[in-house]
Amino acid sequence: MARQNRSEGWILTFADLMTLLFCFFVLLTTLSTQPKNCKGLEKYMKESRSRFVNYELRSTKLSCIVSLPQDFLFKSGDAELKQEAFKALAPFFRKIRELPEHKQDLMVVEGHTDNVPIRTKKFRNNWELSSARATNIATMLIEKLDYQPESLSVNGFADTRPKISYKDSSGDPKTGQELKIARKINRRVEIILTTPAESREESNLLFDGLEK
Repeated sequence: MARQNRSEGWILTFADLMTLLFCFFVLLTTLSTQPKNCKGLEKYMKESRSRFVNYELRSTKLSCIVSLPQDFLFKSGDAELKQEAFKALAPFFRKIRELPEHKQDLMVVEGHTDNVPIRTKKFRNNWELSSARATNIATMLIEKLDYQPESLSVNGFADTRPKISYKDSSGDPKTGQELKIARKINRRVEIILTTPAESREESNLLFDGLEK
């Protein structure tokens, strides 16, 4: 009987190992689905609520996304940042740098326009306008607030990613006041704080195209 108990002891050991592995994978899955830590930024914006009227902070699994209303940033059809906008934004961007959870983040600056076509001497279309606005904010961060260029990225999306639809609940194009409100909301700059992807050195080369 004792010999049989000894021979079956491995079953208990194996069961314990499986239990530990199960707990490990449950923990790993839980951690991998946790949203990115935006608590410091959330606390700062709530404590200074009056300074962030019409701002919006959202979180995803990988990013903290701050939506800045465009109307106080730029004049219509222009990409030059207003002086009063810089004064309002400077403390905000300095605070981001102070928060430990964002020290290693990549900051992506995204420009978004409304759906009114533009063609001027400066900008041939909304693509150029949205890209210029995002670029000018990134340049401001580098030149006036000492952000490192390698910590920034710029995207311009024109009117291709509206925050709210230009169609009503029936699928018809919005008109009048509804359309005016939609355009105002969709004119924006979004600041995305995200964990950087793996470096090129850590990636797997599949094709290099270099002449041998």
